[in-house]
Amino acid sequence: MPIEESLRSKKARLTRSALHEAAITRVLEDGLACATVATIAADAGVSTRTFFNYFETKEDAIVGLGVEAGVDEALADDYVHSPAGLDTLAEDTARFVREALLIGSVDPELPARRRRLFALYPELVSKSFDRAEALEEIVAGHVLARLRHLGQEFSTEDSAWRSARMLTQLCRVPLSHAGHTIKKTPEAVDERGGTKAIFEDSLGLFLKVLGRLQ
Repeated sequence: MPIEESLRSKKARLTRSALHEAAITRVLEDGLACATVATIAADAGVSTRTFFNYFETKEDAIVGLGVEAGVDEALADDYVHSPAGLDTLAEDTARFVREALLIGSVDPELPARRRRLFALYPELVSKSFDRAEALEEIVAGHVLARLRHLGQEFSTEDSAWRSARMLTQLCRVPLSHAGHTIKKTPEAVDERGGTKAIFEDSLGLFLKVLGRLQ
């Protein structure tokens, strides 16, 4: 059964998201050089000390590269213990990868503001990749747990992890494809009503290609 998010976990998630959004807003308004940890923390309604509980630098806060990278517990539990079988594993994993790697926000403009920030400060892109790589290893652990939940057996622990990492990287393709689509035609986000619709198109194409290869 899915677990309920604890109050402590929810508070931490909301604080992390608030700092992430405040960092993006402050840098867009003041510039990367002028934005400070103190002003970002103040904008998020927390102390500087609290800021450093979540992020080491303002650049980390901008891309969401936290001190303790992690995946929402309820999201991971729903994925690992899903009653679905192997026939939906690729689709389920692709959706899980998207939800795990993207930082959620109630602000629908946040993805567009984040892309604008990366265009202004391309040096932040490598930080974004660092965040994705750190989370990807954690995601692979949950993918391995799902495989074992489905009764998959492996000859060695190394083989198990290599299989989980391969599946994680494979199922990241729809998210990467959607990202490239948005980068090439940013107007598509408004035309399609958001980034999720573009991801769904990429996921559909991904599953179609996999089906043809079987």
